[in-house]
Amino acid sequence: MKILISGATGFVGQELGLYLARQGHVLHVLTRDPKRHQGMLPFPAKLFAWNPDQEVPPAEAFDGVEAVLHLAGESIASGRWNPSRKKAILDSRVLGTKHLVQAIGQFGTQVRTFVSASAVGIYGDRGEESLDENSTLAAGNSDLSAPAVEFLAGVCREWEAAATEGLPARVRGVRVRVGIVLGWDGGALGEMLPVFKWGVGGVLGSGRQWMSWIHIQDLVRIFEFALQEQSLSGPVNGVGPEPVSNAQFTQALAQAVKKPALFCVPKLALRAVVGGAAQAVLSSQKVLPRRLLDLGFTFEFPKLESALGALIPESSDELLIRRQWISAPLDRVFGFFSSAHNLERITPPWLNFQILTPQEQKIEQGALLDYRLKIHGVPIRWRTLIESWEHGRSFVDTQLKGPYAKWHHTHRFEALQGGVFMEDRVLYRVPFSVLGKAVGGAWVERDVGRIFDYRKKVIREIFDQ
Repeated sequence: MKILISGATGFVGQELGLYLARQGHVLHVLTRDPKRHQGMLPFPAKLFAWNPDQEVPPAEAFDGVEAVLHLAGESIASGRWNPSRKKAILDSRVLGTKHLVQAIGQFGTQVRTFVSASAVGIYGDRGEESLDENSTLAAGNSDLSAPAVEFLAGVCREWEAAATEGLPARVRGVRVRVGIVLGWDGGALGEMLPVFKWGVGGVLGSGRQWMSWIHIQDLVRIFEFALQEQSLSGPVNGVGPEPVSNAQFTQALAQAVKKPALFCVPKLALRAVVGGAAQAVLSSQKVLPRRLLDLGFTFEFPKLESALGALIPESSDELLIRRQWISAPLDRVFGFFSSAHNLERITPPWLNFQILTPQEQKIEQGALLDYRLKIHGVPIRWRTLIESWEHGRSFVDTQLKGPYAKWHHTHRFEALQGGVFMEDRVLYRVPFSVLGKAVGGAWVERDVGRIFDYRKKVIREIFDQ
């Protein structure tokens, strides 16, 4: 199936695009800046420019498209909720959705399914009440001066109305009301994890408010299920089957990172930090995925403990993951990474990186590689062991001597739609234990991220030649 996606460059969108590409779907992507994202997504796609607040998407984006997935919207998690921020949140969802529905009517003659994101905020603050798709919605108020909970409910109501009003009768419409998404590189967990790793996490407000959460892998499966299940239309709660209180969530996350969670953040303190958005954080929504369960959808991560266990390293190590899709055959890509000396080409020049191992050294399981580099001007020697090697699929290098207390780097390769999906997964530990992490943890994290972002850019340039 050929699918058009908006919001594919975001936290959920990248995971969803990769999942759909692995299922064999052909993807078109709408983005404000195609030049910036070309070659940087972890899946193959044709990119089209679109400013959702101001215009309908281009007609050519709908060429052969049978389904549309709409995820685009300004993040509600970053920045204080002043009037301009609220306006961006509202317009990016309502105007963008209206423009997309208009384009489906004008250009999407082959489109038969439209799946649009929404949010559980549409139910408002409901205390202990169990909510499903048949529950009464909050009245809401999208006026920019409205309190945060009312504002979010109002935005969601207008958002869903925009997804249905004017949608052609030939198109089946599904609205996925998304809860708190837990993923390895962003979303709510990305915000909370550093705080809990430092042992300063805690309950928000009373801790009694309900949190309707979902693992990102289950969420992308819900979107795909909505595409395929022809009997499904209307609202669907995109949440896991077992919501928890904030106190329960806090305890589970603290256990996952093996740190205490002794603190409590009072309402007044939370409001001082995040402003009016604190009301949304403290609101209670005990939402259940009734329609999904009735249709036989099964969750891979129904319990919070298993979801967190799949996302958080068992030790105190830091985790970095970078993914990209490379437009080249698997044998060429893997062959490039089979030569240690190509590391010099993809390492940032500011590291003064140099391979000391002779070029004739064969890269295979058990091979030892020696490097020389400078970290912020300090000369470093690094020795690496190729711990495992599976030709054409993966290899692992681990530091025997070098600047980190631990460095375990897994390279994975997968043939995907005429190219290669590549993933770097690094588990690393800052030296000097707790002191080293306290003094330089954030600094090291930033440096490691910059190094792999540079690698990603250069790899794309090499294989685009």
